[in-house]
Amino acid sequence: MTRRRLRFRIGLAALALMGTSPAALPAQDVPRPVAGGDTLHVGLQDAFARALTANSGLRAAADQAEAGDRAAAATYRQRFGDLTAVATTSRYANAQLLLPMSPDLLARGFANLPFAQDQAHYGLTYSLPVFVGGKLVALSNVARLKADEANTLLEGSRWQVRANVATTYAAVQTLAAATAAYGAEVAALEQTHARVALMVSQGKRPEVDLLQITDALEEARAQLADAEAEGTHVRALLLALLDYSVDQPAAFDALPDRLPALMPDSVDWSGLVQKASPVSSAGLRIGQARNSVRAARADFLPQLKLGGTLWENAGAGVGPQQTWELTLQASLPLFSGGRRVAAYESAAAAERAAEAALRQTELRQQAELQGALARLRSAQVSLNAAGKRVAAADEAARIEAVRYDNGAGTMEDLLRARTRAAAAEAFLARSKGDVLGAAAQINALVEREIVR
Repeated sequence: MTRRRLRFRIGLAALALMGTSPAALPAQDVPRPVAGGDTLHVGLQDAFARALTANSGLRAAADQAEAGDRAAAATYRQRFGDLTAVATTSRYANAQLLLPMSPDLLARGFANLPFAQDQAHYGLTYSLPVFVGGKLVALSNVARLKADEANTLLEGSRWQVRANVATTYAAVQTLAAATAAYGAEVAALEQTHARVALMVSQGKRPEVDLLQITDALEEARAQLADAEAEGTHVRALLLALLDYSVDQPAAFDALPDRLPALMPDSVDWSGLVQKASPVSSAGLRIGQARNSVRAARADFLPQLKLGGTLWENAGAGVGPQQTWELTLQASLPLFSGGRRVAAYESAAAAERAAEAALRQTELRQQAELQGALARLRSAQVSLNAAGKRVAAADEAARIEAVRYDNGAGTMEDLLRARTRAAAAEAFLARSKGDVLGAAAQINALVEREIVR
């Protein structure tokens, strides 16, 4: 008799990223210790709330977004110029003139010129870019768009974390149900094995019946061990998503009786895909590339800078004397070995790549969405069939047990019926998890609670 082990696949992205905004979840829904112990009691909404506040990947994304905002502010403020305090001190081999030569100094005669061997100069310098071909504006725009991209990805990460939590939570419950089903099957087979062994010893049943049930019992035990191992793995993944120790004892509530369903209203799926973070981020990267092209083009243009200094000059035996200076500097780049041309061509190629990436991202997201919608419809059909399958399989197993006890059925028929009953229970749990996971993935793709 051929039997197949139940295998579970968990589609998880990197344990970082993503869910709804914290305001969308009840404030009181947080994992709570079970009274009298350290075991956590976690429900699905509890898991969402915990992940959105404690997930290390989300915290990293939030810090990255903040870093982008600060970098954009720093780049924008370059246009205000730089004010610097400067101080120098020197000792020369011979006394030298403390100040630049000027008519005022000459009017007092050479004998009264401020010569000093030990000199100190301190004061303020200020530099203001008056015109740099629009480079500062372009670089400021690039930094701002990068910050916007980081914030967009942060929001998308919240939705993805929510989908990861829903998928993993459903897998935990699916494997728990499968473990219970296989545990019940093992217990039933052990009882049958003991009864048949007695009947074989009394000559009431052929030995082949005992061999068949021994084979079925050992395979059921292997299935049970497999489900328990997978359950341990998935529980550890879920606890890691929630930023708990992976060996933390935890009790998880059952999946909700009412599972998410797609609203019958017509939905502009294409429009939702365009607004989601992957496509929005790709559009922002095009803006970054275009501004980088403008910044590279600005390197070919002349530049105009305003500067000023205010100095206090002091020397040994000479009282402090103040000087100031204003400068307006114009420069025109003539030759740089082709560096500016290469930089411009690189920026232009990056812009073309960003435009192609946007189109690719749109198509990929639309394909992912169509697949998720198909998986949801398939999971709903499977769920409707699973309930009927459980009822039918349980009744068939009961009838085959009666037939075998009365000598009208074979051991193979009985074992096959019990296998189908256990598989039906596991399939029902998996179908519920598939519906929940597909719904969460759709919501993550469009970053809206469309399926609820």
